[in-house]
Amino acid sequence: MLTLLLLSAVGALSTVPVAHANSCTSALSAATTADATTFAATTYDYIIVGGGTAGLALANRLSANPKLKIGVIEAGIWHKGDPSLEVPANALPGDQGNPEYDWLFETIAQPGAAGRQIAQPRGKLMGGSSGLNLLAWNRASKPEYDAWETLSGSASWSWAGLSAYFPRSQTIEQHQANPFPGVNPAQMAESFTHGSATGPINVSYNDVYTDLITPYVQTFNNLGIKTLSDAEAGSTTGIWNTRMNIDRGHGIRSYSVDGYFAQSCSRPNLLTVTGALASKVVLKKIGTTYTATGVAFSVGGTSFTAQARKEVILSAGSVQTPQLLELSGIGNSNILKAQGITTLIDLPGVGENLQEHLFTIAEWQLNPGLLTFDMLRNNATFDAQQTEIYDTTHGGFLAANDGALAFMPFQQFGNETAQLAAFDAVANGPNVTPLQKAQYKIQRGWITGGTVPMAEAIMFSKGLIAPQQGDSYLTMLVGNMHPMARGSIHINSADAGVAPTIDGNYLGNDYDVQTISQGLEFILKVGQTAPLSGLISSVVAPAITSESDAINWVRTTANPGDHLLGTAALATQANGGVVDASLKVYGTSNLRIVDASIMPFTIATHLQETVYAIAEKAADLILG
Repeated sequence: MLTLLLLSAVGALSTVPVAHANSCTSALSAATTADATTFAATTYDYIIVGGGTAGLALANRLSANPKLKIGVIEAGIWHKGDPSLEVPANALPGDQGNPEYDWLFETIAQPGAAGRQIAQPRGKLMGGSSGLNLLAWNRASKPEYDAWETLSGSASWSWAGLSAYFPRSQTIEQHQANPFPGVNPAQMAESFTHGSATGPINVSYNDVYTDLITPYVQTFNNLGIKTLSDAEAGSTTGIWNTRMNIDRGHGIRSYSVDGYFAQSCSRPNLLTVTGALASKVVLKKIGTTYTATGVAFSVGGTSFTAQARKEVILSAGSVQTPQLLELSGIGNSNILKAQGITTLIDLPGVGENLQEHLFTIAEWQLNPGLLTFDMLRNNATFDAQQTEIYDTTHGGFLAANDGALAFMPFQQFGNETAQLAAFDAVANGPNVTPLQKAQYKIQRGWITGGTVPMAEAIMFSKGLIAPQQGDSYLTMLVGNMHPMARGSIHINSADAGVAPTIDGNYLGNDYDVQTISQGLEFILKVGQTAPLSGLISSVVAPAITSESDAINWVRTTANPGDHLLGTAALATQANGGVVDASLKVYGTSNLRIVDASIMPFTIATHLQETVYAIAEKAADLILG
């Protein structure tokens, strides 16, 4: 999830082997040229580019109709049974930064972030970034999804319009305890009602917790942040216990490849080609619009084209979906011309509207004797005991991860007056696009209303900066949930193998910097407040004595939450949108986009549950 966590070693990864009952093997290795030839020789009803979070969910739902032929083009493979991916305790740091799993994208130098080039991990594997994230399973608040209705002009893209689709992806582990102070039994029971009985993704609370959880939550309560018992019901303000995409029956990560794909990969009407790089969508002009007739791709340096009868669907993610659109001749004509690409559809919104959550970090050393995840690193006996528990029951600390999240409006952590002034300076400034104007109008109401979170605080009961042997730590991250910065992703070559230029415009305005710096000052206050303060022996970092210290720390340490979105926005074409309410690209009859790039406006949550809901809704849109 969080790129900054890659900067530090957090102990050796467990190497516990994991067994599977699933028998599909077709995606376990990269395709040969012979495999690719066979794939390209088939004509498909639907071709999906990208076997990631959304792509595999959509492939499952479409291929449930045996009369339809579905093809999936994916650059990675299925890393089935890989403990670095599947054992929950290994999610941090996981496989981000490993070229076998990660595209290794990075931004250009970011002036607002001390000139740093910042890593932007994206999953290069079957399952996509659902195989690299930190397992948090949650959705945003009702007003945030309702903003999509305003921007898209369609009531179907709203809290009400999406509510039927959230449960379809998930099976919630029942009858688990929620030990967070402030949750009563009736509230706990209500929180188990948001899933289905057959959702492919298993989600659950932890079965074990560290010694920090109760005092940590109580400290937030003492600072005015109440415990929220059910964050899936339309309000997310408060501190709460997030579920995670962990399959408790097997003690492993539950993600799109072992959920959706494993259920469908044996269907004869679903074919995949792995180790394949899509290079463009083949388009044909019919009347006044363009029709997608296939997808060009390469395997092992050999080029192929697969044909589609009905539709081509891009599920390549917020980085590569706009890249593929531009390579296909759809985008800003000036950008395409610079790379020698003929413009078919002049659509300037492609690759624009990039939004991302940025987080900074603080860390404390704890008093001796506390049970934290550092015990796996510090105590060989404890690690061996937990390995045995995991091997025999699929439980224990290897099957767990920290799950305490706090989402807060400015009224709870910052200076609303100062932030409104900073907000207005940006909103009323030069070069604000029509889409931004519409977004900022909505966001200002959220700030003054105080019911939509502007910051998130995340707790890790382990050291992440430079943990010392024998010591234990509390680490907190705090991030800006609704940045004003808008970045872009555009091609800099006509070669699909050349990474696009990612410019996040991170920390390019005072509002974004101050939101995180005020959040940092708040979490430092958390560390000074009882009962949590009684467990802390010292502050590891940062050493903050002034507002300028806080701002400097933010500029030099803030890194993405890996929640890139918005680069093919679901919005009216007049406002710079790329897709309409049916997720079809403007100017085309049958090219759709189904991934996080269509989200028109950032949301205060971790994205995977929403991406699955988009895929579930897209399946209904496609099948009718």
